[in-house]
Amino acid sequence: MDRFRLAKHAPMRKGVYKHSDDDSKTRNSTLQTLISAILNLQEHEAFDLVREIRACDNLDTVAAKVSAKEYGPSVDDDDGQEADEDSLSQTPTLERQVYGKMADLQLDDGSVRFIGGTSHLLHVDEDQESDDADDYIQQDNPVASWTRVTNDSELVLHLLNLYFTWHYTYFTTLSKTLFYRDFLLGYAPDARRKTRYCTPLLVNAMLALGCHFTSHKGAREVPDDSATAGDHFFKEAKRLILENDLHEVPRLTTVQALALMSVREAGCAREAKGWVYSGMSFRMACDMGLNLNTGQLSKAKHTDGNEAEEDVRRITFWGCFLFDKCWSNYLGRLPQLPMNIITAPKFEVFPDEDSAQWVPYSDSGYSQAHAQPARTRAVALQISKLCEISNDLMTNFYNPMDMEKSRGRSTELKMLSSIHTRLEAWRRDLPNEMEPREGGLSSILTMHMFFQLLFIHLFRPFLKYTQATSPLPQTVSPRKLCTQAAGMISKLMRLYKRSHGLRQICNIAVYIVHSACTIHLLNLPDKGARRDIVHGVKHLEEIAEGWLCARRTLSILSMLARKWKVELPEEAAAVLARTDGRYGHYQTPSPGRIPDMEPSQFAVPSAWLPPNHMDASSGLSTYPPVPNGSSGMPQVLPAAINPPHQYPPASATPQQPRSHPSELRKTSPTAMFGGVEQLMREGQDWVVRDQAQLANGFDNWTDLDMDPSVWANSTLPMDPPMNGRVTAPPMDVNLTLQGVQAPIYPVDTNGFPVIDWSNAAYPYNSVATYNTDEWYDV
Repeated sequence: MDRFRLAKHAPMRKGVYKHSDDDSKTRNSTLQTLISAILNLQEHEAFDLVREIRACDNLDTVAAKVSAKEYGPSVDDDDGQEADEDSLSQTPTLERQVYGKMADLQLDDGSVRFIGGTSHLLHVDEDQESDDADDYIQQDNPVASWTRVTNDSELVLHLLNLYFTWHYTYFTTLSKTLFYRDFLLGYAPDARRKTRYCTPLLVNAMLALGCHFTSHKGAREVPDDSATAGDHFFKEAKRLILENDLHEVPRLTTVQALALMSVREAGCAREAKGWVYSGMSFRMACDMGLNLNTGQLSKAKHTDGNEAEEDVRRITFWGCFLFDKCWSNYLGRLPQLPMNIITAPKFEVFPDEDSAQWVPYSDSGYSQAHAQPARTRAVALQISKLCEISNDLMTNFYNPMDMEKSRGRSTELKMLSSIHTRLEAWRRDLPNEMEPREGGLSSILTMHMFFQLLFIHLFRPFLKYTQATSPLPQTVSPRKLCTQAAGMISKLMRLYKRSHGLRQICNIAVYIVHSACTIHLLNLPDKGARRDIVHGVKHLEEIAEGWLCARRTLSILSMLARKWKVELPEEAAAVLARTDGRYGHYQTPSPGRIPDMEPSQFAVPSAWLPPNHMDASSGLSTYPPVPNGSSGMPQVLPAAINPPHQYPPASATPQQPRSHPSELRKTSPTAMFGGVEQLMREGQDWVVRDQAQLANGFDNWTDLDMDPSVWANSTLPMDPPMNGRVTAPPMDVNLTLQGVQAPIYPVDTNGFPVIDWSNAAYPYNSVATYNTDEWYDV
């Protein structure tokens, strides 16, 4: 210590620290760092530091080195990062061990799990992956080895092709290439080396969905009952979960399978069960840290450098994000995967996958008439952007906490303007190849229907106002905007039917069409509404061959027509009478069970994800071959012999009339959704009640109508089409997405933004300029 005292009192060399008034704060910080280090370091380290101080030319440099050793390397110092890590490893401290690791991905029983900084599990030794495993041997019958339901390899391939053609292209939630790589190896339950991206659970979930796009009797649990399509594969998936406790072990394929099972259950009109499956999928995804950017974690060695694994993690999460937003819109509930928990980047678009040919596939084989590049991931990226807008829309306008609160007019208008402008920006920036056109990709047509649905949801809350109390400008009619969006949905459905038929359509379309048809009912006897409701119920009747919820939608529309005493067009009334007799119908609720509601009070009820209903007189014994490059599928299908009819007649499966349970009108969120027991019950009648009580319905549907001349004068004419594209007039609102430009809103005399609401939502090239008469000939 004598040497230390001599060192302390030794004169400081000139030039070590230049005195300046401007440097007083820096000098105090530097000296404090050095003195603290001398007091806290071990004795031999303190002497070394004193010698370094005496020999240095700049005390700030020494203080920086001391700080780096004590608190870890600077995030901006890339050159010295490795050296600093070495020095840190040589001088471990208790504080660094406890607080230095803020998050991590750990391997637990073969599964990657995310552990946050407040968890003591960060300090538990993780499992090590073992390379001591059997080589995976090709199975004798690899295609049929994934399910116990059937040994028919041709049927399995047929159902998978249907799934990847019609469902996967919209609900993209896995890597098709990696799935098929493992799928074609077959399932070997005794091998220690497991397939990573294909499991029996996932395959059976896919097959259950594929059953809804075919009339093959092998796709039904009861061959003569089209309402049982896919039930046997779904039961096998449930057996695998329960017998093997798959819900307890987080895996990417389990996340994917649970999400697909949730969609299928909603399509089968079992929303309560579907909601539970979706929640299991989302929680497991968060448990695995799929919502996070692995590059920002303290250690991500299980995915770092593995580009394939990282890609599957991203595509799986953003697929779950889409499932969540569909459930949120369908049930009118807040999203379960909000944006504030997400740091995961979007997935990449692979040119080889997106350029692979997509060819419409059905029981009759492939139709080369509309073969085109698949663009699967490019479309999925655009859908994910719509989902981000939907997240904010539901949070701002359909939050149960805000339903009893009164917000200022300027606040509501500002939120409306922001979301409306984002929708317009999405539509404006959409690539030309993603415009809706006849023969276009099924996923693109469905995406545009979803886009129009968001417009209905955006303006529906403003129907509660009268023209005198509305925060919107006098020239803006929420009813007209909702009607225009519903009309565009009807046009897109007719375009889909002309292009692909409705026997193969993704089940979310049922919910969208139901929303549009409810608005058409409210607009009767308007000429356009009469045409649209006729085609709407016809479309739903055709979809009901494959999805059970389309049957329920027809029943609900029939009940609403009776309840509201709406005079339906003769053709629409005939369709509803026919489907009531075939599928059963909802009885008109009595005032004692559900309070009377005028049409203007009813919110859009819907059946989102449809179930299975198909009947065929002919079976499939063989399946059509796959053309070269078609849809990027493996060319392993056998040749076709005598392909069956694509549209068999529907079987009559009469159901008993269903009545609504006794309920009183409730206003609290808990009462609105029926309490906890709602999740457990099988009944479907809650759809009408919950949808009617959510989002303020159509309270002033007729009161908000205005002079048509005022409305007509408030819109600007579109420019003439150029090269098949309609150019929308410049908008008054410049929303800036991702930091492009700050929004500038022209204001009226009352200080509210002035916005042209009517034009940008509908600049569809071929759709806007299509011969309207031809649309109604289908």
